[in-house]
Amino acid sequence: MPLHLVMKRFRFFMVAVLLTCLFACAGTLPTEKQPNPISLTILFFNDLHGHLMPFEIKGEKGVKEEVGGIARVATLIRQIREENNREQVHTLVLVAGDILQGTPMSTVFKGDPDIRCLNAMRVDAMTVGNHEFDFGLDNFLKLKEQAAFPFLSANIVLKDSRRLLCRPSLAVPVEQGVILTIIGATTQELLTTTQAENVTTLDVIDSVSAVRQIYAKAIEHGPVLLLSHSRQETDRRIARELPDLTAVIGGHDQVLLSPYGIEGSVPILQAFEKGRYLGRLDLRIDPVSRQAKLINAGYIKVTADIAMDPEVAAIVSGYHEQLGEQFKEVIGRSDSFLDGERGHIRYQETNLGDFITDIMRAHTGAQIAMINAGALRASIKEGTVTVEDVFRAMPYDNELVRMELTGAEIHQALQRSVRGAREEEDGGFLHVSGITFDVRGRTAENIRVGAEQQLIEPAAIYSVVVPDFLASGGDTHVVFKGRPQIKTGSPLRELIVDTIRQKKVISAKTEGRIRRIE
Repeated sequence: MPLHLVMKRFRFFMVAVLLTCLFACAGTLPTEKQPNPISLTILFFNDLHGHLMPFEIKGEKGVKEEVGGIARVATLIRQIREENNREQVHTLVLVAGDILQGTPMSTVFKGDPDIRCLNAMRVDAMTVGNHEFDFGLDNFLKLKEQAAFPFLSANIVLKDSRRLLCRPSLAVPVEQGVILTIIGATTQELLTTTQAENVTTLDVIDSVSAVRQIYAKAIEHGPVLLLSHSRQETDRRIARELPDLTAVIGGHDQVLLSPYGIEGSVPILQAFEKGRYLGRLDLRIDPVSRQAKLINAGYIKVTADIAMDPEVAAIVSGYHEQLGEQFKEVIGRSDSFLDGERGHIRYQETNLGDFITDIMRAHTGAQIAMINAGALRASIKEGTVTVEDVFRAMPYDNELVRMELTGAEIHQALQRSVRGAREEEDGGFLHVSGITFDVRGRTAENIRVGAEQQLIEPAAIYSVVVPDFLASGGDTHVVFKGRPQIKTGSPLRELIVDTIRQKKVISAKTEGRIRRIE
């Protein structure tokens, strides 16, 4: 055989041998390394309502317990951040709305200390709550400008231009090309749960469609989380529409969702109120599929044994000192615990509701007094009572308004009052003086007026006093809106302070004005 043919066959043989070896060894060669999962912790709270300082509650078996305090929340966040940094875990801090209104500090300084604290805590984003507008639109815009983090809402628009008032969402680059999107949504109750004049230029569009539009584009780049200040039924409706949401972090209902709720496969969380809990959500994200898996979810109780963050504590202390001696003034003593607890005052008669409406009726001479439960934000403890205690219980600047209503219209107001179930904690539930009635299911009946307990007459005219918030149709009490009204010029909170100061010792008990019949 010629030499060139021998060499050709030899080369072919060697190539074949090499290829065989390569294929044989292919199974033992190392495969391309898969990227590591991304770990992410989300910390959150909601409905702070100005409670920057710790406060007392009645714990188990009536034992007093100190809870809350934004400086303690700041300590928890700092500790978790430091731990996560060591473990190369990302940390985000979110607020689900309603930082304002509920304490003298919030009322006097109109949210300035709240924003300063949240800035110091390096909050990443906050959804807009309805109470953010309690001091007017201009004040809201000022706070929005002061915040070092974005205010989010995908569904608050300007009436005239239909432009969004705030950023609808925040895109957070995590790593390896994954982007976490946080979408904000605000309750449509915004238009009825703050003074009408504060929101005359605003509208609130349907949150489901608003969130869906952003979600459709964002889901391609990574997990999507809803930061909502809405009723739970709205959050659940959005979760049903968007079943691949990573989670819903909510507010507004002011409940502790523990264990967290589930709608389909979407977890729904909410951390109660007033900084009493810090929520924690731990996620693991697959960088290839960009899908997030829930690893852990729960809440940390904010108790007195947690140290206060020095920077945040100094901010709170500085504003508290500025409040001055007027708020620390002892104006009297209460021989009873005046019950303003949210779970009670929004569904049943309480002695605080009776005490307030009696003052309203006595001062104006009206036959009937009514106040919405949402105006009463805290209890007044037994013992010494200060101006600050009254401001905490009644943070709103409500002026008393007199009007005349027929018996049929009063019945209509009471029907609106009792339409909510206990778990709904309806701020439109009415406390009354000068009138009694029964509640059967969701119907008001056996309505009686005056000391003589006369059945109300549908066509008769009765004088009624209400706060100006109700007079403007607040909490969807449309029967009061547009009536001929007499503004008394009497601020209710100051009347309460003066009454306690004059009486020196107060006591109140429920009198059977609102009787629930099963």
